[in-house]
Amino acid sequence: MGIPDAFIRRFRSGWQNRLLWVICLLAIGVLGLIHTTTQAGLTLTSMALLPVLAIAWLGGKGQGLSIAVIAAAMWFVADLTTGWSLDAVWVPWTELLARLFTYSLVAWLASQVRFQLDLERERANLDPLTGLPNRRNFLAEGERELARARRYAGAMAVIFIDLDGFKELNDARGHDAGDFALQETARALKDCLRCTDTCARLGGDEFAILLPEIDYAGAERVAHKVSIAVKVRLARFSRVTASLGVASFATPDRPFPAMLKVADELMYEVKKSGRGTLQCRRFGAESL
Repeated sequence: MGIPDAFIRRFRSGWQNRLLWVICLLAIGVLGLIHTTTQAGLTLTSMALLPVLAIAWLGGKGQGLSIAVIAAAMWFVADLTTGWSLDAVWVPWTELLARLFTYSLVAWLASQVRFQLDLERERANLDPLTGLPNRRNFLAEGERELARARRYAGAMAVIFIDLDGFKELNDARGHDAGDFALQETARALKDCLRCTDTCARLGGDEFAILLPEIDYAGAERVAHKVSIAVKVRLARFSRVTASLGVASFATPDRPFPAMLKVADELMYEVKKSGRGTLQCRRFGAESL
């Protein structure tokens, strides 16, 4: 299991960072003390890689290189106190350079591996064309919001969006025009939503919006706002419109995929009745 991203963000600017630095500095100091008191009889140089790895992995390249310099300097001081400088002046300096290179390399490699893992995780959760969350990410976020809504008896809503005439646009003007229409739709969704809302591209010309902590009236207002924003963004594509299905849940009583399916079915009702409009419906206590 990996380290949660939320913990990483808190660590890099919070008390966890400071605490780990204290622990790692103490560990490096203890290793140097052992090396000094045993007159270099017990050398634990490789053990210093552990704090370097920990700081570089969680704190990034800058912090990793800093702890690498500190660790190398500690061993340099420890070597001087053992009397090596009296026998061969060049020995501790050579050891310093070798350790500095080794620790810095380990710190750089650890930070790069961490960066690549974070990058791949982000790519796995985002749609590459629009930059919006993908279906998997959207469903995971929906499950989290559903659990929170049930815990605090909150309301939520789901909007399902499908572009009308998108296939005809691709056939008539090519996939570049279709890709641009999808990107413009994504921009329209981002412009309309609160920071707590989540919008995603589910695939093809299908989008969805998750609205936590919102009642039926609020969800309907957002849907109208989204419909207008998408229409404005797609004005250059006169035959492309958006059909929206809005499902408002006062008391979420079903799994999130089922909630999304309800919004999808409402969207298809719009398509059957003329396209380019929206259909809203209450579920739960509000529907009584």
